Amino acid sequence: MRTGYIFFILIFLFGISSTKAQDQNVSDSLSFASFDCGIVQTKQKLSKKAFASTTPLHLRVNNSNYVYATLQLGKRKNKIFMYIQILDKNVCVKKDKILDVFFKTGEVVTYKNGFALNCDGFFAKQLSKKEFQKLRLNDIDMIKLYTYEKNYELYVSEVQNIDIDNQLDCLSAYKIKKTEEVKIKKKKNEPASGT
Repeated sequence: MRTGYIFFILIFLFGISSTKAQDQNVSDSLSFASFDCGIVQTKQKLSKKAFASTTPLHLRVNNSNYVYATLQLGKRKNKIFMYIQILDKNVCVKKDKILDVFFKTGEVVTYKNGFALNCDGFFAKQLSKKEFQKLRLNDIDMIKLYTYEKNYELYVSEVQNIDIDNQLDCLSAYKIKKTEEVKIKKKKNEPASGT
C-alpha cells in the first residue's frame, strides 16, 4: 500500500514536467544556473507525511537520440529523496535495480532503487547523510541507470551540478509545513470567495 502512495506522488511530480522535457532543447537546459530554490509543497501527502520537492532538472541521455530524463529532489520529514525518471517508452526498472553515479573525481557510487517494479522509468532513493554529503560536495560527471532492456547514460552539465548543489542546500534548510499552513495559489481568473 505504501508503494502505491509513492507511485501516485511520483506520477504527479513528473507528470507536469515530462511533456515539457521531451520538447525542450538541450541548449535551453544548459544555459544558466537557477539560484531560486523553487521548492513546492502542496496539501498532498506521501505515506501520510507532508513533503516538498524542487524543480525537476532535465538531463540528456547520451546513448539514445532524443531521450531525456528528469532528476528531482524531495524532502519528507527530515529525509531527502532523489527521483529520476527516464522519459522513454516502456522503461522497466525493478526494485533494487542499480544506478551508478560517476563523479568527476573518478569515484563511482552505486544506489539501489527503493521504488517498486515499474515500467514508467521511475527510480527513487532515500539519501543517507553520507550519500547527501557525497552529492553535495562532489560534481557529477554521469549517471547510469540499469534497466531490463538497456542502460541509460545521463549527461550532467556544470550548470546542472550547480543547480543540484543549490537544491540540496535549499532542501536541507527547508522546514516542512503542516498541511493546514500550505496555501493553494488561486488562478488569475478565479473570483475571490464571497463575490
